[in-house]
Amino acid sequence: MSPEPAPISYGQLLSELGALCSAKRTGTLFIATTDNQSARIGLRQGEIVSLGFRTQRGLKALEQIRKITAGRFSFSDTVVDRVLSADLPDTSDLLEMLSGGDSPPPPPPPAIPAASLAATPRAVGPVPSRAVAPAAAPPVAQLVKAQAVIEAELTEFVGPIAPLLCREHVARAAAAGPPWDLPALVEAVSHEIGDRAKENRFKQNTLARLRDR
Repeated sequence: MSPEPAPISYGQLLSELGALCSAKRTGTLFIATTDNQSARIGLRQGEIVSLGFRTQRGLKALEQIRKITAGRFSFSDTVVDRVLSADLPDTSDLLEMLSGGDSPPPPPPPAIPAASLAATPRAVGPVPSRAVAPAAAPPVAQLVKAQAVIEAELTEFVGPIAPLLCREHVARAAAAGPPWDLPALVEAVSHEIGDRAKENRFKQNTLARLRDR
């Protein structure tokens, strides 16, 4: 009987999720946390369509998933949650929120009667805006987009094995956390080619595409 795989960090779990989104996969990502909790994330053509943590769904589940520190994962092409989570934002926003870069949107403030506005116009302050991540901490979505570029360029040199070769390098970058050192990541991946001239071309092409994004 093969040994159970070792748990991986939350950053690596997000990297795996990002890779599935980039590959336009449909199915369910199952997560078993190190404290014996379970979560699942439903995908359809690379878009996150459902979130579940034990009995919670949608944004309530998202808050619990963000508290995961480590765990094991598996992916099945079977769509477990047939009912979509209607309260979920776009996938790119979800990846940012899962990485801790933003919080779920607060409920709208109660309506203020027009008479109150006319009587005390200066008592009403600006509507609070959603908190945004500081510029020094790019969301994990940036790493996901960079991974897609790196894999596409690497495929030109090593063929369809490129995603497999990239995965470990991207997982290390995700575990280290933001800000992502993309030039260092490209440098590390280039060594998988094994030819100095081709490695240099790969680095030049990839860094140029990343700068243009």
